[in-house]
Amino acid sequence: MTLALKIVLASVVLCVLIGIFLAVTRKKALIISLLITALLFTSAASGYAYIEYAAYKKRSIKYSTAETGFSKMASETRESEKEYAGFKYFQEYRNALLGYEFFLLEVGLKQADRFSYQNTIRTNIIQNLRNQEYTESYWNTVFDVVFEFNEEKDGFQRPNYKAMYAIPDTFDQIDSEEEDYGDLEDKENYAFFERSCQLLYLYEKVKAIDRSPEHIADFWNSNKAYVYTFFSKAKYDRLCKDVVDDLVEIHDTITATPEYVKFYRMYDISDEAFLEFPSASYTGSFKYSWPFSFWDRRFAEKNADEVYAVLKEIQNHYKN
Repeated sequence: MTLALKIVLASVVLCVLIGIFLAVTRKKALIISLLITALLFTSAASGYAYIEYAAYKKRSIKYSTAETGFSKMASETRESEKEYAGFKYFQEYRNALLGYEFFLLEVGLKQADRFSYQNTIRTNIIQNLRNQEYTESYWNTVFDVVFEFNEEKDGFQRPNYKAMYAIPDTFDQIDSEEEDYGDLEDKENYAFFERSCQLLYLYEKVKAIDRSPEHIADFWNSNKAYVYTFFSKAKYDRLCKDVVDDLVEIHDTITATPEYVKFYRMYDISDEAFLEFPSASYTGSFKYSWPFSFWDRRFAEKNADEVYAVLKEIQNHYKN
């Protein structure tokens, strides 16, 4: 029993006793005064008891709310523990997958599935070139492949027209993928394999590139700085000068010949008849017939003027 209840109970008992005395005594005025005092005291005690009860209710609500909060926190903690357990499971699963990946690579290296391993490496090599497209490192790689740097002679090879034939007219992609390049951990095997992948990329790129006149002009203007950086005057003279000079000279001669437009619009013409224009003696003065078919393709694609302008710019750049 609380103190407030005890005071209220004592006040009630006192009022009862005063009421009994009031009934039997002759001093009514004094007893009535005491009774009024007891009633006032009882009222005050009741008010105090009510205040204490209200405070008790507030404390009950407060602590029950706190208990609920603690319960919620405990629940959230349990949920976090569950999530952490799930994350740990994910980590274990991921580690298992990584281990399986390394196992597959090891299988490839051990030649248990050599062709699949080769195809994976080929895809990575080609994708790396695509990611680097039209940067300085990209063009350096392209020129290295086309002109084939010879470490023994410390220089680039394939002078004259041979550089153009580094990418053949027909490149059998299926045979390339099925060819066994041996142990790719061997440095020489890997170098040969890498070059074959790069040639495959260049073949696909040459076949797919936009040859419209507008694109050729924009493409050259965007990338010519890399060409001029890679080819010094000495390197250009040894590797490209003969090709560029012949292409420019043949274009000038062909376009100065009457009826050249009509001639190059002809279809199904034999090789012999094709090489008789502008004359058999003129075409025979060149070691290769490729420059004539080169301009035949440019006339057909309607980009001859733009290509000629690029070649003339290159020629003049290295003359000065």
